[in-house]
Formats: sequence, structure tokens, C-alpha cells
Amino acid sequence: MKAWLVYTLARLGIFAAALLLLLLVGLPWYWAAIGAALIGLLVSYIALPGLRSAVTSSIAQRRARPERDADSDFEDDFVDAADSDPAHEAGHTGTGGTDTAKQ
Repeated sequence: MKAWLVYTLARLGIFAAALLLLLLVGLPWYWAAIGAALIGLLVSYIALPGLRSAVTSSIAQRRARPERDADSDFEDDFVDAADSDPAHEAGHTGTGGTDTAKQ
């Protein structure tokens, strides 16, 4: 079974158990839901670190970045060359020295 599904079902189970317990104690449903959410968060943080790390590992593997390709290298070189252009650094606008706004 997928790690994210097991983790989600475990968290929902903890929430449901806490909600049922708080409702049986006699709390109004809205306070019981808020309390169950907080209890579920704390219990899952303490009790489920293995499942949480499995989920994060599976997400990281799924979103692994591809190796650099020729297009990325060309684009990076082009941008680097434009950034290190001395005319660009001196504030040269490329208009031939004339101010077109005054014409």
C-alpha cells in the first residue's frame, strides 16, 4: 500500500478516535472537533515519524529533478554572458547615444 495512504488513514483514525472520546465525555461537537484535531496532530507527530518520513521520501523521489540538459546549459550561458556584458554594466542603453524621447 502507498505510504501516503497509510499515513492519511492513520491520521484519520487517530482523529476519529479522539473525536469519539471527546463526544462521549460530553463536549459540544464543535469543541470536540477542535480538540480532536489538536490531539490528532500531536499524537500523529509523536507516534508516526516513520510513516511521515516514508511519505516525504516518496514525494521527493516522485519530484526528483532531471539532470541538466543542453537547453538549460545554453540558456544559463546566455544569461551569464548578458549579465557580464561590459556595456550592460556601464549603463549603456543600446540606443546609439540619442534620446528618442526628445525627438
